[in-house]
Amino acid sequence: MSMNWDEIVGHQDAVSIVKAMLSTDKIPHALLFAGPAGIGKRLLADRLAAGILCSNDGEKPCGQCHSCLLFGRKAHPDFTQVAPDGVSIKIDQIRLLKNVAALTPAVGAGRVCLIEDAELMTVQAANSLLKLLEEPPPGLIFILIAGTSKPLLPTILSRCRKVAFHPLSATMLEQALVDKGYPPAAAAIAARLSGGRMGKALTLLAPEGLVSRDMALQLLASIQQVDMSGVWEQTTKLAGLETKKIVTVLEFFLYLLRDLLVVAGQYGQQLLYNIDCVQELADLVPAWPESRSMAAVTAVKNTIRAIEGNANTRLALEELLINLKDWPEKGE
Repeated sequence: MSMNWDEIVGHQDAVSIVKAMLSTDKIPHALLFAGPAGIGKRLLADRLAAGILCSNDGEKPCGQCHSCLLFGRKAHPDFTQVAPDGVSIKIDQIRLLKNVAALTPAVGAGRVCLIEDAELMTVQAANSLLKLLEEPPPGLIFILIAGTSKPLLPTILSRCRKVAFHPLSATMLEQALVDKGYPPAAAAIAARLSGGRMGKALTLLAPEGLVSRDMALQLLASIQQVDMSGVWEQTTKLAGLETKKIVTVLEFFLYLLRDLLVVAGQYGQQLLYNIDCVQELADLVPAWPESRSMAAVTAVKNTIRAIEGNANTRLALEELLINLKDWPEKGE
């Protein structure tokens, strides 16, 4: 595992905060790295954890000492990770941390516990962690990584030093992807569609990475067909996916609707997300006047909320697509 700070793209405020903590050796007993998924929180959290455990007297992490080498091999005995077991972090997982807290460091002077997706702790697990945070064991540092989909308990928040992460600009992310060796055209698409998240951009650049976006485009095109067969085919295909993937397709659908408004208003390609679909979007513009596109955006957002709220997925999708298809016939 590389210890190079230059690998962290953007997030200069967060990087400065972490470096200052390491250089002054003033580390809060609990930190919270908060921001959207796939934005780079884990990369910086690993640097911080390695730096806390590093035995070098100079810049940390040094990448050379015994501790850093162990950390790089993911074999450091003083580093503990907790991640969701299924859809949540359960109380038994947090209870095990009490055993960790009682241990003496094996290599250096301290220990680090990293909790991924901390917002997925059950209430019982969060309350169990709270007891540890209220009476922090000497030498044990907690680093919580949390997304923005679900709030943490206020009592947990109040006992952590929060470090906020924000999406990167499309220009910065695009350049970083080109620097990693990706073709400029592909990097431009991924940078826009990722919402400023490096992890998401890399996923989009992987083979089959744009499958969900292409499904959304097929869905949009099927609505324009004369009969309903294409709509039913798309509904069946979508309903067979996991909930998370269905939501991803619908989120890409929102990007396409937004791009239709941009193309229709002739605002310029620099504002487009789907810059590789300009012709397809232009062909669809006559059928999607502003009133219809805006109504569709609201309908899709409501469908996403319904599906995430455990509504019947197929019925929710059918209702959405029937409405989208019927609106022009009603004079929208």
